[in-house]
Amino acid sequence: MKRSGLTVWASALLLILAGGITRPAQAQSVPTPDNDPFYVPPAGYQALPNGAVLRDRSIDAQFLLPFLSTNVTSMLGSAFGDKIAALQNLKINAYQVLYKSTDSHDQPTSEVATVLVPQGPWLGNGPRPLVAYQLDEDSVTTLGAPSYTLRTGLLGQGVLAADTFEVSVSLPALLEGYAIVYSDYEGPQSQWIAGKQEGHGVLDGIRAVLNYAPAGLTANTPIALWGYSGGAGATGWAAALRQSYSPELNVVGAAIGANPNSDLAQMYTNNDGKLSSGLLVMAIVGLDRAFPEAGIDAYLNAAGTQLLAGAQNMVTIEAAIAYPVVGPIENYTIAPNVSLVNSAPGRFIFPTNSLVNQSLVPDMPILNYHDEFDELVPVKADNDLALKYCKAGANIEVMRTSTPVPFVALIHIAGEIEGWVPALNYITNRFNGVAPRNDCGPLATAVWASPLPLAYYPFVTQ
Repeated sequence: MKRSGLTVWASALLLILAGGITRPAQAQSVPTPDNDPFYVPPAGYQALPNGAVLRDRSIDAQFLLPFLSTNVTSMLGSAFGDKIAALQNLKINAYQVLYKSTDSHDQPTSEVATVLVPQGPWLGNGPRPLVAYQLDEDSVTTLGAPSYTLRTGLLGQGVLAADTFEVSVSLPALLEGYAIVYSDYEGPQSQWIAGKQEGHGVLDGIRAVLNYAPAGLTANTPIALWGYSGGAGATGWAAALRQSYSPELNVVGAAIGANPNSDLAQMYTNNDGKLSSGLLVMAIVGLDRAFPEAGIDAYLNAAGTQLLAGAQNMVTIEAAIAYPVVGPIENYTIAPNVSLVNSAPGRFIFPTNSLVNQSLVPDMPILNYHDEFDELVPVKADNDLALKYCKAGANIEVMRTSTPVPFVALIHIAGEIEGWVPALNYITNRFNGVAPRNDCGPLATAVWASPLPLAYYPFVTQ
């Protein structure tokens, strides 16, 4: 896609958010996942292959409605010509499938994938490509699941889930003619930031939509992985696991931005005791659910037990509001003078879910993008992972933007906006067979080994 087309989308999004979006009337009738029989797997599903479709349905993707509205046209005017027409006339088919997957312990579980497919034939070469976009589900409640928020729309039922906002970043891929799949990769227990669980969920969600005839995709469909922040964690794990877990999938590349799962220990240390420490509370809840054997519960003191009990059903924005100043997490443990990273539970959960500690190496080209001043997800963790992958022979392109600290309140969000166009360009080039740039030279790896941020990389990707 040309940059001008994405500018239209960005302008539309800003205007819509500034003017507000009315709640769709249909949203009130959408049952929550915990009360929707669609999410309940049939008896005996455990014996089916991973990615098997267990249920399916057509849906109305409510979040998309504002972008198809004539109100968008009137706000933006006629200057954008055919781009406005493309936005207004975009028609899609939207489906959901319940599918079989496995969790971090390779035990059977079920998850839901939502797939959007442009109507009309694919006019490019070969089969229609598929973008597996991992929304930043970032929640310990199924109210943050993409399958739910895509049906209810922005603030459709008063849920401040991050993925209801972030879905806008992915929608321009539809104008390219690509299909998009969004998986509920955290699983039915919302095991946020549990690495293998999320990677399996992504890969099996892809398998499911390839197996789903109404989507019109094929076994050799070219696939690109894409995700930022929480979605990058799932994307990174999917990229690393593809070769061993789902070698049949034709994944041609991945765009991964500001990945918290590059090194969870660095992520924890960066946020502990800060205004963002509410995110750590949620992360510990998700990891405790995924790995009860880590002994997190026994390591908490009474205040810690109470803290986690109050965070069992939250999405990211709620946690940030509820816990603006939690203080060091160590204060809520039986060893307040020992960093959680160095505790017995920490020595288990952090390496287990950090990509930098794994022997896994992606076998597809990777775009590793990040803002060097990111205040939430430390850029050094992504630098370290890029270095590790380069040394193992991977093909990595690194892009680092540089947002001055006073420029915005949240540089982490700015990094996503700045990486939006390059990430889609990178994916499009992989679908078009363009040879990827490889930044794994001696000079680059020497820079990545430094604890200092990387220099600015141009807004050009191959």
